[in-house]
Amino acid sequence: MLMEGMFGSLELPRNKSIRGNDMKRHLLKMLCWGLIFLIAIHGPAIASANTKLYEDVSPNHWAYSSISVMKEKNIMDEDSKGMFVPNRSVTRAEVVSHIYLALNQRKIGQSNFSFEDVPKNAPYQEALSALTELGVIDRANKFYPDKNVTRAELSKMISIAFNIVVDQKNAAKFRDVSSKHWAKDYIESMADTNLINGTAKNIFQPNNRVTRAQIAVILYRTLQFKDQLASYKIIYDYLKKDYVSTINGFPKWTNKAIELVNAERKKQGLSALKTDQQLTQLAVVKASDMIEHHYFEHYSPNYGNAWDLAGVFDYSFTTIGENIARNYKSPETVVEAWLKSPSHKKNIMNQNYTNIGIACMKSDNGEYYWVQLFSSK
Repeated sequence: MLMEGMFGSLELPRNKSIRGNDMKRHLLKMLCWGLIFLIAIHGPAIASANTKLYEDVSPNHWAYSSISVMKEKNIMDEDSKGMFVPNRSVTRAEVVSHIYLALNQRKIGQSNFSFEDVPKNAPYQEALSALTELGVIDRANKFYPDKNVTRAELSKMISIAFNIVVDQKNAAKFRDVSSKHWAKDYIESMADTNLINGTAKNIFQPNNRVTRAQIAVILYRTLQFKDQLASYKIIYDYLKKDYVSTINGFPKWTNKAIELVNAERKKQGLSALKTDQQLTQLAVVKASDMIEHHYFEHYSPNYGNAWDLAGVFDYSFTTIGENIARNYKSPETVVEAWLKSPSHKKNIMNQNYTNIGIACMKSDNGEYYWVQLFSSK
């Protein structure tokens, strides 16, 4: 049903209430081909552009900014002569130390496993033990601490350490990485996420040694990537087999809409709904899907109903509900419209719901798509 308003044609919002506690899908991990956002090779410099970070790393060095971040975070440091030596190859012992320090935000257990060629008092022993416990390092008789790390080996180590989704089907392909290469899936998945790129078009050089400058850049990109995940800006879509953007188009509007909804609930003596960042991500996905595929319905041709969408993204719930709207250009007007509709208002005033997530996305032709999701946990 359409109604004419001061902003043009406005389609009344629609709603549906959905229940289910056994609807969560368990899907296999799949490829991550390319990020929607770009992770820059050169991050913000910690030091001044006129300050020499190290005697052998000038401000014009291609990895200068990444090396600056590694120094600032105490992940990598200079050698005994005060040099960074950016072109020197890194050893297995050095790499586990760098990765371990980059993971310092996590509490990592220690493994009781010991390697024949690793002294108990080795400076990298704690890092090696932790990464062995995580499965980053295989349990074998020897560790070979002084052996240089290859690009293929680093692809596996980074993906496991930072929980990067790895799958057998990937967008990135390299002429020098055969279908039977032991690290094929790791290499292609890391390239898909732009964390470890090829050295040339369709060339990866998996057996090449990794330099200190290269690992500084790779770790910087990886930390940026994890920050995007932690701040709910991207999410892995198990259906699309891709990391997708979940940046809300109009966060001030949606925050205001949640505030208005909770104000109405308070008038009715109901508890406030908790803003749920994961539920908001699902709302962004649904709104973006409607825009991309030119539909305005509760049922998505790609994700199905709201409970199916939650299952794809491994979102657990007891009950879940959805309101949608189109062409409302302010939080006040969309909440007012929802409240005037008995079925939408029923969702808003449902005393069983505990969580809420709202997204508003704008299409290329200027239409605003609103998705309001509710859940009880």
